[in-house]
Amino acid sequence: MFSTKKPLSLQKKVLGISLLFVSVLVLGAAIVPRMHDAVESSSDEETLESRITAEAIASVYDSLHKEDPYEGTLDRDSMGASRGLDEVLTAEEAREDLDYMMDRLRERHPAWLDGSGKHMLVETQYEKELSALGESISVLDFYRMAARIAGVLHDGHTSVSWNSYSAQARAVIDQNTVPQDAGRPLSINGVPAEEVLEVYKEITSYEIDEYAEACFWDYMIWRESKLRMCGVDTSDGVDMAFQAENGEETIHFDFVQPKTTNTFAIRETYSIDEKNSVGIFTLPACTYDEHYRKMLDAFFEKVFSSGVENVVVDLRANQGGDSRVANEFLTYLDVDEYRSWPAAVRYGWFLKRYDDVVTANEKKDSVFDGNLYVLTDVYTYSSGMDFAMLVADNHLGTLIGEPCGNLPDSYGDILRFQLPHSQLKLIVSYKKWWRIDPEKTGEPVTPDILCPSEDAMEKAYELIRSQS
Repeated sequence: MFSTKKPLSLQKKVLGISLLFVSVLVLGAAIVPRMHDAVESSSDEETLESRITAEAIASVYDSLHKEDPYEGTLDRDSMGASRGLDEVLTAEEAREDLDYMMDRLRERHPAWLDGSGKHMLVETQYEKELSALGESISVLDFYRMAARIAGVLHDGHTSVSWNSYSAQARAVIDQNTVPQDAGRPLSINGVPAEEVLEVYKEITSYEIDEYAEACFWDYMIWRESKLRMCGVDTSDGVDMAFQAENGEETIHFDFVQPKTTNTFAIRETYSIDEKNSVGIFTLPACTYDEHYRKMLDAFFEKVFSSGVENVVVDLRANQGGDSRVANEFLTYLDVDEYRSWPAAVRYGWFLKRYDDVVTANEKKDSVFDGNLYVLTDVYTYSSGMDFAMLVADNHLGTLIGEPCGNLPDSYGDILRFQLPHSQLKLIVSYKKWWRIDPEKTGEPVTPDILCPSEDAMEKAYELIRSQS
């Protein structure tokens, strides 16, 4: 449910910060003259005055920047369901939801403090959407409005979403009714599919076009709620046109409830191929817990006992989680230290930067000094991408496959909120990250050997065989 605990207003924060800095200046003026009596030269006086003033300001900064980013947030399990897409909000309710959303962005997201200017894109879009607001609006149309505002940031970790457990939210096109060789649809209800894609990208938070497009073609066009959000009328199913041997073929699809599947999380697995001297560790998600640590230890125990010389880490479709999974993995490698990504953390109205991050590797008693290969694709995302970047930018192994789905130079680590009236889910980044290798600033993590995702494992084997 919506939390009524609200942070201090912007006006109060600015006033408080101003008063504290005035106090610092007064304190500096009072302290420095008394300290001057103890020094002899004017240069020493200037140095001491600068030091005392800097220390006083640093003290104020330290106290201010420790504001808890998680104040007023929700955890995943306490998020309630959003209102139905066909329900109606009054103009006042919609305006209050937008203002709540903007307040959370302004007070938590790094873009408002990092000098990038990206926040102005959001402010401009907000004013545009607000000016178009009528006397009432459906939750569906309001979702599009709010999603467009968040989307202009192009931050894959800041978004608005419809959080529902209804039958409509789960309704999908039965994949068994889609011809295997159909390919991508040319049109949906007579609208070119590429136009529907562009609408999807307007209401989606992403950093790389290829990632958004892959999500659309692989998943979103088969879900009723997503098609509705893109403006497709799904009240009587949908008609999709495909390219056939004799021209276009149109197929009608109805929406069904998906079959019940195993809800247990897919966890890491491993295998040892002694014949080819290969150990394969498959990591479908970055879940850092005792189970992961035990699996990792068991894997390397097999690697060492089998004398395997090549390790392949499969990060394809790894959507992220906890970046510590990568740090734990590296403790099994013969590496003394490695560079990690610079970061900035937002505490209230300050960004605290962490640069030149070097991690001393707490190596295990037995370490692997063979060849390391990492497989990636467009769905290697967030902490999955971080894992690949650590290997690539520290030259610890060879990457094979497709570029990762989001950028190293990005925002992340999320805070969860829920809009008060629509109950739409809002997640907001409060950290900013930079690429480890500054010479690759702005670039995605791109493999050394590029190939389609489905060919990556075979490419790894080809490379291993060529070097044996």
